[in-house]
Amino acid sequence: FYTLVVLAAALFDKEPFQNCIVSGMILAEDGRKMSKSLKNYPDPTSILDTYGADALRAYLIDSPLMRAESLRFSESGVREVVRTVLLPLWNAFSFFTTYAEADGITMSDLRSAPPVAERPELDQWLLSVLQSLILRVNDEMEGYYLYNVVGPTLSFIDDLTNWYIRRSRRRFWRTRSANDADKVSAFATLYESLVMFSKVLAPVLPFVTEHLHQELVVAHSDDAPESVHLADYPTADRSLIDEDLEAAMAAIRTVVRLGHNIRKQHNLRVRQPVASVTVLTRDEKVEEAVSSHIDLIGDELNVKAITTSRSEGDLVDLSARANFKTLGPRLGKRVKEIDGALRDAGAADLHHLQDGATISVGGEELSIDDVILQRTPKPGVVVATEGTVSVAIDIELTDELIVEGYAREIVNRIQTARRDEDLDVTDRIAVKWSSSEPRIAEAFAVHSRLITDEVLATSLERGEVEETHNLAGITFGLKIDRTIG
Repeated sequence: FYTLVVLAAALFDKEPFQNCIVSGMILAEDGRKMSKSLKNYPDPTSILDTYGADALRAYLIDSPLMRAESLRFSESGVREVVRTVLLPLWNAFSFFTTYAEADGITMSDLRSAPPVAERPELDQWLLSVLQSLILRVNDEMEGYYLYNVVGPTLSFIDDLTNWYIRRSRRRFWRTRSANDADKVSAFATLYESLVMFSKVLAPVLPFVTEHLHQELVVAHSDDAPESVHLADYPTADRSLIDEDLEAAMAAIRTVVRLGHNIRKQHNLRVRQPVASVTVLTRDEKVEEAVSSHIDLIGDELNVKAITTSRSEGDLVDLSARANFKTLGPRLGKRVKEIDGALRDAGAADLHHLQDGATISVGGEELSIDDVILQRTPKPGVVVATEGTVSVAIDIELTDELIVEGYAREIVNRIQTARRDEDLDVTDRIAVKWSSSEPRIAEAFAVHSRLITDEVLATSLERGEVEETHNLAGITFGLKIDRTIG
């Protein structure tokens, strides 16, 4: 590189490149220079054989190296790329191919899917998020900010796997009818997303994306580019971007995340239904998003009733402190005085700030950007807070809720047994069970329809079963057999 620069300057009086990315130094995990004598580095061949070239490439692109900073190389970092990027992406691809094959979905079916504007909201949301991602990645690539590429793609993989596919599973699982536009829309949306996303990620994950391209595109088209690396890099279709929908779904996911956090803190399994959830917010858009997606949130949090409220005082104490980042340059040493005064501000003043007004504190006019609002749960209240949203859950469990929770756990055990038996996703089964626990028997009796629908069971028969399972300290027998016809 040095010789190239010297020759270009001497011979042509200019630099030998239009743009140049300078990488940093790769150091050993202990911060020292890698050395053959110290043997303080992992075997590169072992890294490639264990995790693959794509994982190593993505790890390096997302590291300080691309900012011309030093990197303490860590094998665990490469392993994390496999866990958070490669495996979820591969699982999404496998999910599509498995269920498309089981349902006999063809390219003709995918092409016959309704236009995006006529598809369900969840489909429109995913495609909007994907187009927003393409827009951002293109901007970052054109600016040579390669280290800003992997982060957004991680976020999209989470959107794809932990939200879209999980929220759409029943659409894929459902028995196909003659004119099932909803099912075809789900398959088409997932297919289009995987194909487009593989192009976006091709510079970062060249081998995995090539496999996806071969299986999803080349195998079904004679005139497709023979490699993903020969296809045009995608540009965003702005007509598919719906910022309001993305914001609404982000608010819903915040509510769901807070609800799951509460469950985790209080050892409430997700499969255990709860009576009610209250969403507290003074943000009208968040309130509207929650109110229009009650069923989605209720299903995700496994809750019977959801209400919204603007009255935070019943559940949380609102307080504020100075935002030193914005007030420091403006007020100098007085910022500490203002910070102290803010701690004595009343809830009414803080609500005015939330509504977009300004308040006077210590002779200074402050806006919402000048303060950091904090919400502290009142004693005895089960609540979690993030930004302008607080979520409270009634964690008291009635006998009816406990029995339903058992039923959902039974479904989980049967699904696990199906996987252990390597059954096809469309196989019907007969279920035989045994238990001396009254609540287990009640779960099978009261929620038989739920169980049979979820596990594709043709019968639930009580009898002597040797195979045992454990459910919250209760042992019960369970056996499944594939039915013929």
